Amino acid sequence: MTTRLHALLVGIDAYPAPVPALSGCVNDVMAFAGVLRERVGAEALELVVLTDAAATREAVTAALTDHLGRAGADDVALFYWSGHGSQQDTPPELWTLEPDHRDETLVCVDSRSPGSWDLADKELATLLAGVSASGCHTVVVLDCCHSGDGTRDADDTVRLAPPDPRRRPASSFVGTAPGTASRAVSRWTPTGRHVLLAACRSSETAKEVTVGGRRRGALSAALEAALTDAGGHPSYRDVLRMVTADVAARVAEQHPQVETTDATELDRPFLGGALPTTPRPLTLSHLPDGWCIDSGAVHGVPAPVGDETTELAVYPLTGETSGSPLATAAVTQVLPDRSLVRLTPELDESFVYRAVVTSIPLRPLLVGVVGEDASAAALREAASEADEGLVGLVEEGGAHDADLVVEATADGFVITRPGVTRPLVPVVGGPAREERTIRALEQVARWLRLSALTNPGTHLPADAVHVEVEAGAAPVGAGGTLTLTYAGSDAPRFTVHLANTTATPLWAALLDLTETYGILTDAFPAGSIALGPGESTAVDLVGQVDDTLWAAGTVSVRDQLMVVTSTLEFDPRSLEQDELDVGAPPAPRRPDGPTRGAVAADGAGAGGGGTAARTSLDRVLGGVTTRRLGPTPNRAAVADWRTDSVFVVTSRPR
Repeated sequence: MTTRLHALLVGIDAYPAPVPALSGCVNDVMAFAGVLRERVGAEALELVVLTDAAATREAVTAALTDHLGRAGADDVALFYWSGHGSQQDTPPELWTLEPDHRDETLVCVDSRSPGSWDLADKELATLLAGVSASGCHTVVVLDCCHSGDGTRDADDTVRLAPPDPRRRPASSFVGTAPGTASRAVSRWTPTGRHVLLAACRSSETAKEVTVGGRRRGALSAALEAALTDAGGHPSYRDVLRMVTADVAARVAEQHPQVETTDATELDRPFLGGALPTTPRPLTLSHLPDGWCIDSGAVHGVPAPVGDETTELAVYPLTGETSGSPLATAAVTQVLPDRSLVRLTPELDESFVYRAVVTSIPLRPLLVGVVGEDASAAALREAASEADEGLVGLVEEGGAHDADLVVEATADGFVITRPGVTRPLVPVVGGPAREERTIRALEQVARWLRLSALTNPGTHLPADAVHVEVEAGAAPVGAGGTLTLTYAGSDAPRFTVHLANTTATPLWAALLDLTETYGILTDAFPAGSIALGPGESTAVDLVGQVDDTLWAAGTVSVRDQLMVVTSTLEFDPRSLEQDELDVGAPPAPRRPDGPTRGAVAADGAGAGGGGTAARTSLDRVLGGVTTRRLGPTPNRAAVADWRTDSVFVVTSRPR
């Protein structure tokens, strides 16, 4: 069932005396209405906007009941208020609900007219409790003052109306008719599934500022910017972080607040996920514990590995991410929800910035060595010549913490996974077995590092380059598996389709990671192919079970087809490696490329590439094969990139 957003937006500037007029509230709700129309779309949005003279107490309460009341259990109900807040004395009958005997109120356009009143916190809570009774997710945004001791600021307009001096009878409260006062709910926070985003603390004032030549509420302007710039489904914590940084950069003594009776609601997507997914920029801001990016371990940011760590280029939040960055950042500590960074040079702490990943640490493959003592010692000695960025041997007795285990036997070395007895590769025996085992481990390490390569800070959507693999039946997309079977001795053919779904040019590469640790990059002559907006391409491939493997008893192989997408041209051909052959040292790359696994149907091959890193992605790909890359090139262009994979299982019956 499609989630619908039922939104009621109220903005009042033209208050009659004695309530001071405002000048940014109508701008607030009209701008926010535009955000909702653009992000949610007309088919999923039920919108009512009340401004100035239309925003009477009767109209607001009726819309809360009639319009938001139509939200069903799978929907979202939003009440957005931009206008004056105030206070009033609580009627004695309701003192048990209000210890300080003062109610926070929203000032409707006619609230101070004879026979009309402010909308008190208890009334709003009661009305919204009726809305959320259906099970819908209820959201309240209040861009107003809700304190009693605020004073006017000499430079900023504050959204605080003077208290209503009239004595208000309890019978005038919505939901508090005689005999029902005990059921009234106190304060702003409604009951049910809800979240409240307030402009400021109860002791502060909500201010108006000038943004882009127009008067705006500081909170409303910050919220619009946050939802415009944020991608994905930002949580309430994410939104609070962004609006807090924005508001603090514009005004003093105003701290937005998020309130809820259920703390788990704070990790839900803003507006309950009613905003469709868009790419989420990786942002950098200064928090009490220092500079940090808003991605951590749960987002896939890897912990530093020795002196290697995630590196980032920093740009203005709404600017381009090409050209020279404002600063560079290096991750120093990865926390669950964010990562602390070291910034060079320092930037203005009052702003939020965009960060783009330029380098990722790839930890070495940890190998434990067990078995016959003399052979194990010889293997450890040979490992001293290995690329320490690819392979690292754990201390004796630490095999249980290793990624792979090498067992030294009289016949040679057996490479397995911990707890698995079946060899991962054939037994390595004969002359120079130690050096060949280390080379095999290095090749497996390169394959494993590439197969798991992701960009935790990408701004590209998951479907930026749409990938489908088909063989005449239903196509399979990213993350899926296509199963193929030989027809007699004829290998099955299939096609990979790639299509740029974005409005910007992209480059894509198709890599084949074979089950026997080969990496083929010859799908396109230059390694990657340019795809303009809406452009597509197709690659015809053949699923193969090699004759030698088949004769030895292997009847099924699994290929990982990895699509690497980038905003800049890149060359993945330096990744190419032959199938793993433990019988001899790896042979040099052949001009026509390897022939096992899923290969180009026309037999074409590109051979190896291997030029100097021109972009940050080239450097990341280079880091898959070795850590011996030297310092980061100063002129390397910063690319945004992502990886997606489809799996192909080819069966060749006996």
